[in-house]
Amino acid sequence: MASATTKCTRRKERNMGITKRFKDNPTAYYALSVCATWAGIGSLMNGVTMTQTYGIIPSAIWAFGNTLACMLFVWIVGRVSYCRQVFCSRTMKLICGIMCIFQSWLSMNGMQTIFADTVLGEKSGMIIAYALATLFLILLIRHGMVRNVLTDGYGWIAVYALAVIVTAIAMINSYGHYNEISLGLNYESMRTGIWKSILLLPGPFTYPYFFELLSYNENNSDGTSEVNMKKAFVLGGLMFGAYMLIVFPLAWAQFSPALNIIKAILITIIGTSTLSSAMYSIYIAFGKKIGFAVNALIILGWSILIPLGVMGLWTLMANIRIYLVGLGIVTAIVLGVINKHER
Repeated sequence: MASATTKCTRRKERNMGITKRFKDNPTAYYALSVCATWAGIGSLMNGVTMTQTYGIIPSAIWAFGNTLACMLFVWIVGRVSYCRQVFCSRTMKLICGIMCIFQSWLSMNGMQTIFADTVLGEKSGMIIAYALATLFLILLIRHGMVRNVLTDGYGWIAVYALAVIVTAIAMINSYGHYNEISLGLNYESMRTGIWKSILLLPGPFTYPYFFELLSYNENNSDGTSEVNMKKAFVLGGLMFGAYMLIVFPLAWAQFSPALNIIKAILITIIGTSTLSSAMYSIYIAFGKKIGFAVNALIILGWSILIPLGVMGLWTLMANIRIYLVGLGIVTAIVLGVINKHER
């Protein structure tokens, strides 16, 4: 009994130590959380699909848009004075909260899909997706911000390590049997790469979590040090770009059954970070009580969305959000102009 109590005390002290390190110097934690949240489960799966289907150059353009998105977000938010006011309004929060429902389903879809390629089968992926979503349903209702930042941060460090291992083993095992991939310089492939890159750019604006990060940094109600959030978001974008470079060679690789399982674990960790931030964004958008109900319905209703697949669901969401975010930014600019003339 004493031993169990001692272990529990040590665990609490260790958790307090981690939280204190975050609060004293949160920049790197914020950057990792931005990277982890933005990465999404589709970043690896869709990246490989893009390269194999459309070629190297269109895929590189898509990856560049992915890397630039969070940097562009923090630049626009800093330059357009009414941007935060518009996107943090009750109406936009609710709309973006609905978008995060799609993002949650996308992450769960990805987990189910990636395990379908392994000997464990898609049912294993479904069980894991349901289990993680249920965990975050409960975990994030209390201490959501700190818990989400720390989960993202340490989870993403694991992603880097596992991504290097998976890529190295896959390339070694595929030596002499690499997939043939074109440059993709034809009109249709280039058009697809550019358009899909553009579709990515509005994405960060649909995460209430990112706006909440900015507010959390400014308020510091729990004693967390205030830092330069532009630096954190730019660093997060660069971290994402580094991850894209690490996994880019996987498009050439052949995967053995054992390596498929390791890849599935990697993608699940990636999807976990995005799932947690999407579900936390729903709490931010709808409030704790209604947010809890919405997140519970996400879990219960997910099976209806499974037939859409990862790419289909992502395309549906991306095509909707570009108009939503465009309208929000235009509204912010108009409000700024009106306010300037009234002075």
